[in-house]
Amino acid sequence: MTPPGQWGMRPRIIALTLGGGTLVAGGAAAAWWWLLGIGVWMIIAAFLMELIYRP
Repeated sequence: MTPPGQWGMRPRIIALTLGGGTLVAGGAAAAWWWLLGIGVWMIIAAFLMELIYRP
């Protein structure tokens, strides 16, 4: 098993996407625009990381 520091970018991108999706869903359900905005920016960051760090 590899140590967490050597896992690569894929798990980080997946975690950002899932976390962002959770925040977007929670923000939409509670009508909290700030939470929705944070979730959208997390998804944007995950998308940009996917574009930049392609293996």
